Amino acid sequence: MRYVALLRGINVGGKAMLSMAQLREALEKAGYQNVSTYINSGNVLIETTETNTRDLARSIEAIIENAFHLPVGVRVISQIQYEKILAEAPAWWGKDPTWKHNFIVLIEPYDMNDVISTIGELKPDIEAMQSSDGVLYQSISLKGFGRSTGGKLSAKPVYKQMTIRNYTTAQKLLALLSK
Repeated sequence: MRYVALLRGINVGGKAMLSMAQLREALEKAGYQNVSTYINSGNVLIETTETNTRDLARSIEAIIENAFHLPVGVRVISQIQYEKILAEAPAWWGKDPTWKHNFIVLIEPYDMNDVISTIGELKPDIEAMQSSDGVLYQSISLKGFGRSTGGKLSAKPVYKQMTIRNYTTAQKLLALLSK
């Protein structure tokens, strides 16, 4: 089965630096097949017979911790589930070029109701957010970003339970999964 593993906080701002080539090598050595990465921010495509995504995430976290001494949160999503998640995205997500569009992926364990309440009340004139199966589709006006609730997300404790990709990366991963 094919999966995407999304790593949190890899190669961002000079912190948690991790070579994608070395990561591919470590995952292949651990028995994963057809391992590939996309850009340098912790997007990994793998194939395995394992079907439990939580177990896969924990396994990848352990491999990274043991091989690179980096504690990294990981969320693994099957190709089938990823296709479904993106197919169910709201019609407004990714459409307006004057807005920033994010794909926020929650790292287990989480409680979606707690996450949404912690994020707080949105300002509908400058931002939108909708939840789905362990993800949030977020769009924020570029002009209003500094005033938005979502723009202040990184200051909230819940931020450590998520990994964020932009709309383009989310779509590219979908295309790569389908190859």
